[in-house]
Amino acid sequence: MSHFRLLRDPAKYVAHDWDLVADVPARRQWLDHFQQHFEVMLTHAGTQYGRKATKQIAAAREQFRQAIEKLRQDPASLPSGRLNILELCQLRDATLRAAGLPDPFKHVKDRENASAAALYPAVVRKLHAMGGPARWLHLVKCVFAGNVFDLGSQATMHLAAEPTDFLATVANGKPRPWLIDDYDRLAEDLKSIPPAKWSKAVVFVDNAGTDFVLGVMPLARELALAGTKIVLAANELPSLNDITADETVVVLEQLAAADEDLATLISAGMFEVVSTGNGSPLIDLSAVSDELNEAAADTELVVLVGMGRAVESNLDADFTVDALHLALLKDASVAKQIGGALFDCVCKYTRAGN
Repeated sequence: MSHFRLLRDPAKYVAHDWDLVADVPARRQWLDHFQQHFEVMLTHAGTQYGRKATKQIAAAREQFRQAIEKLRQDPASLPSGRLNILELCQLRDATLRAAGLPDPFKHVKDRENASAAALYPAVVRKLHAMGGPARWLHLVKCVFAGNVFDLGSQATMHLAAEPTDFLATVANGKPRPWLIDDYDRLAEDLKSIPPAKWSKAVVFVDNAGTDFVLGVMPLARELALAGTKIVLAANELPSLNDITADETVVVLEQLAAADEDLATLISAGMFEVVSTGNGSPLIDLSAVSDELNEAAADTELVVLVGMGRAVESNLDADFTVDALHLALLKDASVAKQIGGALFDCVCKYTRAGN
């Protein structure tokens, strides 16, 4: 594990700088959130792992309760001496793994992957009917709409139990200008496609289901059709409803079975799936897998998808190549940190050297 090779200055890189030791109101809010949300995860763990996991669930509940109480008393008590959302995610996931409950949302991810895959052909057909400029804007809006499916957010987790009309969600999204809106600059680099500006792109994917299948994949597919090789970088370990690298491979094969163009692209080597080496909804680019760094050697575009990877961590990350951050803000306090509100959209695009 080492720094992501496309960081401009690894020595200055900070993944996440929200100091919850110093920010007392935010610390209280986030400790409350993680403790309450952990109960939701344990409910899902009961469904995923069954009655035989009753003792494991009880043990995890007590271990996490004690850990949170210790942080309430001594916010700097973690081995790192820091406290932020990334540290809390790692603490939560380590507790679940230690209890033998590594993937409480597995059944939800599987269900949502299947539901989204059934809608995928219709989403692709709509793209075929669009002209170039309209198509690219629609694809970015698809990423925002897909990013709604997030079991880590209290504002959106109920959507996993409700049927949704994806294309209606795209159409009804927040209009431009978005909170961070560099789309016009991005469109300048998209208008001449094909051929694509970038020979290769690393896409850091986020959630399973609608997010990956109907948000990320249509955009990645369109770039690949224009000549950009796509590296899909996914978690090594489960966390919330994030899609893992192994799951990404399975879903990609399922989509290709219903999409001749995608199947051809995969056969031609235009898609690659790698593990980031991480297991968190946020990503610390100071510790990524050798596999990812090898795949990123000749990359010309980095795409970070989702509030955790693109905003909570890495919004200000400086890369040696073009970088695109796409996210829907599903937590009011995270949105407030960057001057926004719940369900605001982020489309940040920076060119190499800018």
